[in-house]
This record gives sequence, structure tokens and C-alpha cells, in this order.
Amino acid sequence: MDDTKEEVPNTIVTKLSADVMIDILSRFHWKTVLSFRCVCKTWLRLISDKDFADSYLSRSLPGILIKALPEGGISSLFHLFQIHEETDRTFKVGGMELVPETNLPATANIELMNSCNGLLCLSGGELRNVIHVCNPILCEYIEIHVDDHKTCLYGNYFALGCSATGNQYKVLRTFYQNDQHRCPKAEIYTIKTGHWRSVGNGFSIGRLDFNTSLHGCIHWARYETSLECICSFDFESEQFKRLPAPPICDGNLDGFTRLGVLRDCLSVTVRKWDAPYEIHVWVMNEYGVQESWSKQILFKPDYHHFISYEPLILLRRGKILILLDGESVECYNIYNNGSWGRVITYENMQDTHAIAYNPSFVSLHHIAAGEEQVLRTNTGLTEIPLSLTRGSEDPTEKGYCDENASSIKYSLEFVKGCSYARRRGLPMTSHCSGHSVIEREMAILK
Repeated sequence: MDDTKEEVPNTIVTKLSADVMIDILSRFHWKTVLSFRCVCKTWLRLISDKDFADSYLSRSLPGILIKALPEGGISSLFHLFQIHEETDRTFKVGGMELVPETNLPATANIELMNSCNGLLCLSGGELRNVIHVCNPILCEYIEIHVDDHKTCLYGNYFALGCSATGNQYKVLRTFYQNDQHRCPKAEIYTIKTGHWRSVGNGFSIGRLDFNTSLHGCIHWARYETSLECICSFDFESEQFKRLPAPPICDGNLDGFTRLGVLRDCLSVTVRKWDAPYEIHVWVMNEYGVQESWSKQILFKPDYHHFISYEPLILLRRGKILILLDGESVECYNIYNNGSWGRVITYENMQDTHAIAYNPSFVSLHHIAAGEEQVLRTNTGLTEIPLSLTRGSEDPTEKGYCDENASSIKYSLEFVKGCSYARRRGLPMTSHCSGHSVIEREMAILK
């Protein structure tokens, strides 16, 4: 073992205090920060510190995490895109692929539950009896097992959250013991403790809309013909609660109501039967106060044959990114005459799930001390170049991007090509597609 003392150059940077250095380093893109860890031991310690993780999380660029399932196949691949707003009118999109054994646990048929502070809650196993809490940026994860005798096929759902004051990370599980029970059971797993405990009866999570973590709670919709209420679970008090729904939810909804968080406020996106091509976004300006609901956005897609929608991120100057029909991410500009532009397109995919996701440096070595083992993926973080092509519609014609704007397209052939290259240790740029455009490496935002 080399016990020699590290020689640190005497420069202006080395004379700065730790607080100032954390403030500076946390402003860089996460990929650049990862390379900073190799500069010197001092920077490695700073970047590994909890204060740096908190500072970086407060400044992290907004991103989108997408899992696309190819037709006729099973995939555990995720694509991470980060959005960098250059001006009020323009933004850039940088992308990379997250894969099992590289950034994620090596588990087949992995399912994304939700995200909290840059950590992912992933469900695996045929009966959803294995949970992974993972930081794909740091390539760390822990495994949480569900007791075999409690494994259930009826409404078995999980969600990761963090208490508002105690900074404790917990996994919530709701399930029915059999198909005859009408009231779901609920259990909580506090990371570090190593065991599940009952929190009584609760509301079934059912469909957990993405990006609904706010004020230490997760939120989901409960409705039949109308949105009856908004359910929540407080990870601090470990109690289920109800929040009032916006006044538009009056029984005339088409079933595609979605919850979200826009600019640190709870939001509800609805579409009505009598106006199927109008999408309304309501925002709860004061948390928990029914009178604070207000309609913030009303927009109409420029084509009428869409089925589903997921508002993902609200950018500056009225730009909102929306997943339409599980096929493309579209940018709608509220203020620019309601213009639309396609940002990301998936082709030949059976299903697509997307969440708003902010990469972070929250380390499981800090929050999971006491667990049996914090695991690392085999090879660490690897950037895989993605295809960058023009979309079928030029976004510049829609008025929200500059001349460098492009639509990112993915196809089943691309996914197969990357898998082929990984299995044989071949360069990704040579085997990810038959198109020469694949060979252009797509630069991550700097």
C-alpha cells in the first residue's frame, strides 16, 4: 500500500475553502464532475461528501429517463436525456444509454417504479419480490427482498421516498393478500434497518404517476368516472392522506388524468370527453388548499389522433415537454402561438415509459449504511453514442428551437446493434446501426 502523501500544487484553487469548492464544482454537468474525482484526493473527498450531493441536487439540470420496450422483446435498457436551456427560446438535449451491468443491476425484466432525489426504485423478479434502489450515475445499488410468504400477485406496488426532515429513505409497499380483499395492506422498509414493518391499511398505489414526489410525500390519483381525490403518503409521519381535487374533475374525464410536479407545485393534467383535443393543466399553488387550484395551461396538439399524454418538464418561457402516445416527446410552447415541435422519437417500440429525472450524487454508502451490502455494477459508467437525426418535422418550423435543434430517433435495429456490440466487446460506434449517422458521437452537455 502506498502511504506517500499526495502532492497538491499550490494554486489559487487549492487555497479556496471546502464550501467554495463545493459551490463551484456542483455547477458542472454530472459527467464532468465524475472526471473531477480523478484530479486529486481532495476533490474526490469533496465530491463524495454529503454536502456536495445536496448542493448538486439543488442545481441539477432537468432530465428525462425513458424505458422503451421493443415489439416482441424484453428490454432492461434506459435512456437518459438532459435538457440544457441556453436561452429563453432554445435548448439542447444530450443523451446516453443506461444498461444492466454497466449502470443498473444485472436483472432481467426490470421495471421502473419511481425516482426520488436521483435514486431509482426498480422492481425485478417474476413476482416483484426483489427491489433495487439504484443510483445509475454512481453505479451503486442495494437489493431489498420481500418475504416469500408475503409475495402477492394482487396489486403489489412499490414507491421510494424520503422523509422531509429526517432525511431517511424508505420504500412503501401496498398489496392485497388475495383477490377477495378490498382494503390493501401497507408496509414500509426504512433503508438501513434491513426489515419490513406494517403501517396498517392504506390506499392502493395502483398506478403511480411519475414525478409526484413533493414535500416528503408521493401522490397518486384515485378515480372511477371522475377524479375523487388525490391520495398521498407522507414518508415522515408514515401516514396516508387525501388532498382535494381541482374543480374541473366533475365526472366528464376521459380516464387519462395525470398527476405531476411542475415548478415545485402539485399539478393535474386532464382531458374531457366533450373536448377531447384540449388538455388542461391545473396547479395547486398552496399545498393542501383546495381554493389554491388554478388552471395554468390549456393547449391543443396540432394533430387530433393522440391517445395518451404525460407532462414531464416545464421549462422557461412557457415550454413544456410532453410524452405523447408513448412514442415521442414533444415540446409545446404556450406563448409562441401554441407551437409544437418533436424532440425525441421512438420507432418500432411496443411501449414507452418516461419520467422527469434529475441525476444526483446521493450515495448509497451514505444513506444505506447498515444494509448488508452496497453493490456496484461491474464496469462503471460508460457513455454509449446515440443516433442523432432530423425528425420527420423540422422543429425549427415550429418556432421553439434554433437551427441546431434536432429530433432524436431510436429504432429496434439500434437497440439490437448495441446489444450485439456489448456482447462481443466491439466499438459501439461501429455496430449500433447500419446508418452512418450512428457513427457520429453525440456529445453529452458540457
